[in-house]
Amino acid sequence: MSEQDDKLLHDWVRQSLTTYRPDYDPSDWARVQRMLKRRRWWRRGAVGILALFILGLLRWLVLYPVTDKPATVTVPTDKPKQLVNSAPVRTESLVINKSIIRRSHAGRKTKLPFVAHSSGQHQWSALRITDIPFLRTSTTRIKPLSTRLTEQIHRSQPVAFSKEETAISRQMTDGDFGDDSTSYQILTRNLRRWPDAVIVCDLTSSMYPYTTQLFAWFKKNARHPSIKGIVFFTDCDSLGLQTRPGGPAGRMFVTRSWESTTALPMLLEAARNTVQNKDDAENDVAALLFAQQEFPDARHLILLADNISTVKDMALLNTVRKPVHVVLCGTTGSDTALAFQPDYYVIANQTNGSLHTLEDDFTPKTISRTTSIRVGSRYYRYVARKNRFKLTPFDHRPKQFLGFIWL
Repeated sequence: MSEQDDKLLHDWVRQSLTTYRPDYDPSDWARVQRMLKRRRWWRRGAVGILALFILGLLRWLVLYPVTDKPATVTVPTDKPKQLVNSAPVRTESLVINKSIIRRSHAGRKTKLPFVAHSSGQHQWSALRITDIPFLRTSTTRIKPLSTRLTEQIHRSQPVAFSKEETAISRQMTDGDFGDDSTSYQILTRNLRRWPDAVIVCDLTSSMYPYTTQLFAWFKKNARHPSIKGIVFFTDCDSLGLQTRPGGPAGRMFVTRSWESTTALPMLLEAARNTVQNKDDAENDVAALLFAQQEFPDARHLILLADNISTVKDMALLNTVRKPVHVVLCGTTGSDTALAFQPDYYVIANQTNGSLHTLEDDFTPKTISRTTSIRVGSRYYRYVARKNRFKLTPFDHRPKQFLGFIWL
């Protein structure tokens, strides 16, 4: 293209740009403002983070200067006479002056360090500078802390309890086991009819409130001689592994004391033993056999059973020689058609024992078509032709009218 043609093109472009006016859009300026605002906040944020970092660094340097200042050791002073030989010391920090620890010209170090009390008084302490890792001295071999002081420091550390252990401790101390007082009420109604009895109690996680009720009952009936002992079972061996039918019976916990303070450590140990128990079925019969062997002169066995769980070792039931009175704790869970697990009915029936709920006591051999029981908030009546209890739609205890109508 020649120069003359280029000039004409350029003139045309200039004229076109002069007449061009784009459409005005107010949102364009709003978008530009938002963009500028974001950029400003990003810049301010970066400056703020940098300032916080610098302030943190300066604060760290102020609080932890690299100097040779005396180290401060805070010691529990529940027994101050063991730390200071003369005047009693208040619960304050003791500042150990490292400068006094030095070797003399004979090469021996000072035996007793100088202790400066924060109140301004000076005392000589029997506390020696020992294996404290943050003290860096130029002395010779350092002797360890006294065993007595070390034990005090360890005792001052809090002991961590699990949720279950905390609940057991609180219930044993306060006697507040909740709204369901099944164990308490059944012992109150029936224990005088069961002389020389042994309580066999499931101590898995859902059974803690029913266990602590026992000791609340003992506290109120301290002179009652009927109970010879209690056997707690957790369906686990000594390693916390679940038992299996045909295997070892599992670990049992026995107490002959009704004092809550004496029994509490044993209950906490049993609670730790059952942490990994995942089976629904329990080893109730093995626990009954253990109680039968541990207390050969017992005349009755009272089984506190978890009503939501079945029994895994029913094959051993024919070796139980004593009447078993089954205390049904709780409900059968989501299976509301069942008043209780059939295994517990078989245990009571085969051993000439009985079954008990919060409000009802009955024996399998005396059940009739008019028998009704309450389990939780539901009511069940006995159906003879099916030989089981049937759930009723009533919110009260049903009664029979004209021999065949239930109201």
